Amino acid sequence: MDVTPTTPNFDVINKFDIIKKITSEPRETEEGLIEQKYSVKLRADQVGTYTIPPIRVLFKIKKQNTEKYIPGEARSQKITIEVASVLRLQGEPTDIKDIKDIVEVDRNWVPWFFWGLNFLLLITVLYLLWKYRKTKHPNPIEEAPVLPTHEIALRELDTLKNKGLLERGNAREHFFELSEIFRRYLGKRYLFPAPDWTTEEITEYFKNQEKVALSARAEANRILKKSDLIKFAKAQALPETDEIASVRSFIKSTHENLNLGLYPN
Repeated sequence: MDVTPTTPNFDVINKFDIIKKITSEPRETEEGLIEQKYSVKLRADQVGTYTIPPIRVLFKIKKQNTEKYIPGEARSQKITIEVASVLRLQGEPTDIKDIKDIVEVDRNWVPWFFWGLNFLLLITVLYLLWKYRKTKHPNPIEEAPVLPTHEIALRELDTLKNKGLLERGNAREHFFELSEIFRRYLGKRYLFPAPDWTTEEITEYFKNQEKVALSARAEANRILKKSDLIKFAKAQALPETDEIASVRSFIKSTHENLNLGLYPN
């Protein structure tokens, strides 16, 4: 039987970001059937219980001894997924025992002797390697300077602006990329894994950061929540409401504190 399937439409999946789509090569099973798998890798930015509806897989079957095809359809099962916060998964340890009493033992200097010899041997080898590299490469090539965190983010915003996604009606893709740029900056700026946390977790984290200005915390929460609304609710946005200027202003107003010694860079 000649069956030709089409790639499923995964856009029916809401509340998740589609990170990757995977289509396997057709293969023959032990029962003599031809099997081909379609799958996606998802990421959730908000905690809660979500349902993935049945996904349609359209196909057509060629009539025997003819050039005509009969259309058909298959559906996957409905799936319910529970997304939990990693901040709520930390339980109380139950396997901690009291410290044992101090036990006196005779000091054995033999291991220390061998460790000392190994250390001296290591120092000698490293010195010889350094001398060899210095002789072989008298003029090493200087590496390009690493850009500061805020300059990287500002360049990424310029690239996103030039794509013109909102002008083409791709509001969801625009705010997905904007959210990723903003989360990477927040994570490197305030030293926490913002790209892997939900908006709810980031908001909770900022509540305990008293050194961060209240206005900056409020603006960060506003930008993240608006991005989530358009990404997950698929709302439309006008080109002049792309929030690029807001993120740029946030970065410029917060990166200057790096020189005041309040936060590590």
